[in-house]
Amino acid sequence: MFIGTSYPKLDDKFRLILPAKFRDRLAGGVVLTKGQENCLVLLTTAEFEARAESLAGTSPLGSRERRGLNRHYFNLAEPQTPDGQGRILVVSGLREWAGLGRDLVVVGVGKHIEIWNPEKYKDFMDATAEDFANFNEGEVTLN
Repeated sequence: MFIGTSYPKLDDKFRLILPAKFRDRLAGGVVLTKGQENCLVLLTTAEFEARAESLAGTSPLGSRERRGLNRHYFNLAEPQTPDGQGRILVVSGLREWAGLGRDLVVVGVGKHIEIWNPEKYKDFMDATAEDFANFNEGEVTLN
């Protein structure tokens, strides 16, 4: 499980040094892709493959909505193996999608890691704070 928040910076070559507490779980390979709310999602290769199978559904083509979802999820997906210093490259298309500069927020969110523009992350957390404060497990099924 990935938990916690860190505030790294991209280096001059647009590489992210992964937080030390996550590196062992990510050493075997990762996939970096688009996330919802314009963040990036970093998953182990196994978790990415499991989610990809789930997205594929039972039909090879699926609905128009599913095809659109698949296109967004896969079009900029970037499989990588972190280097010896725990770095991965954040390619330009993904940086643009998430509006990333040098400063980042990296958040462990259970089975995946999210990478955010700091201002967008603060805005999102502020906008959803009341929902969290009033959350009642009995009203929602958690995945």
